[in-house]
Amino acid sequence: MAIFLRLFSKPHAALIPWLGIAGGLCVVLAAAHLLLALPAQQRVRQSEADLSGIRQRLAQHVEAAKARKDVAKFLGTLPATRDFAQLPLALAQEAQRNNVAMPDVSYTLDKTSDGVATRAVLQGEVTGRYEDLRRFIHHLESSDRLLFIENLEVGSSAKSNDRKNAKITVKLKIATYVGHAEDVRASVRAGDSLRASAR
Repeated sequence: MAIFLRLFSKPHAALIPWLGIAGGLCVVLAAAHLLLALPAQQRVRQSEADLSGIRQRLAQHVEAAKARKDVAKFLGTLPATRDFAQLPLALAQEAQRNNVAMPDVSYTLDKTSDGVATRAVLQGEVTGRYEDLRRFIHHLESSDRLLFIENLEVGSSAKSNDRKNAKITVKLKIATYVGHAEDVRASVRAGDSLRASAR
């Protein structure tokens, strides 16, 4: 007790109550920080992490919807199986326009593993001058139809003294895909319903 009396009798004695109040306030602030601010900061961090996860899932859903829309649009561009019969005729007409002979074309239809489309492979020999064959192949490659030249084998050329008019025979293997009309319609409907639900 004598120590307190000695402290209060000094000139700085008036500061001691203020130091006590400041110390008490420091203890209250530390307790408030530990009991209120830290849990609130943890809740804010957890909310930010949840929001980030939700944004990522939303972005994935938007990308998936866009991908489904793109697939439906692609499937819509594929010719239906019933329209495939026109393709060999169109190839023969294109060959005739380019002054090459394509006497016969054989084709096979293979169902793809996903079952959405059918892979059609057309094969045949094409005979003509080099420039005409080059132009014919260029027209096939730049066609608005989905055509892939899978194999091209240059065969024999007819003997001719005039090299410019020499005939070359080429074996072509062309692949394309044919959609099933009911699958295409279902995919387009699915894409339309996804667009409507995204609005």
